[in-house]
Amino acid sequence: MMLNDDQLSQFEKYRELLVSANKNLNLISRKDEENFYPNHALNSVSFLFSRCLKKAASIVDLGTGGGLPGIPIRIIYPESGVVFVDSITKKTSALSGIVEEMGLKNCAVVNGRGETLAGERDFKGRFDYVVSRAAGKLDEVAKWSRGFLRRHETAAGETIPVGTLIVLKGGEFDEELKHARSNKFIDSVVVYDTVFDGMDEIYNKEKKLVLINYKQDPFRRQD
Repeated sequence: MMLNDDQLSQFEKYRELLVSANKNLNLISRKDEENFYPNHALNSVSFLFSRCLKKAASIVDLGTGGGLPGIPIRIIYPESGVVFVDSITKKTSALSGIVEEMGLKNCAVVNGRGETLAGERDFKGRFDYVVSRAAGKLDEVAKWSRGFLRRHETAAGETIPVGTLIVLKGGEFDEELKHARSNKFIDSVVVYDTVFDGMDEIYNKEKKLVLINYKQDPFRRQD
């Protein structure tokens, strides 16, 4: 995965806007602002070193906060559309300003709860992927995300299939995994280590990649 000069500039602009907004609102830990690239930007996209998304994908970033992981993913996939969802009004207000300042097209910021929005007409079954970095317990995120997603589609190579919930998760979450796997709507829950060349040279916090697929629903959208 190689970034061009425009993408590198976008990452730096995002860093500046996020740190500026963070002065008045806790979007990320203030102690962690200087570690934006290894602990936030890289953590948001490191799974893309070994996998890829469908081109021009439609994505929901659930519990986005300050735009993580949605904005870094959007920078790498500029043809994709992202809906940023968070239930905290102050955060969505700040994020709306960041998205506008960055000039991100085909993006929207929505203030609301995922479990409610997933059942609404404008959101139900309309997205290729749900991504989440810090939205809550894995089993709860899995339950909320199903409504957003289109029907599962098989994919070739390293492309993550349409209809997948993509969670970046740190710490111990064995109990959450157990509960997620017991959900009657879930077909598979697979956990991967996030490993890439040069990882040992930075102080990147360990994150696991969790891919969740749902059982087929013949009435779910495919278009």
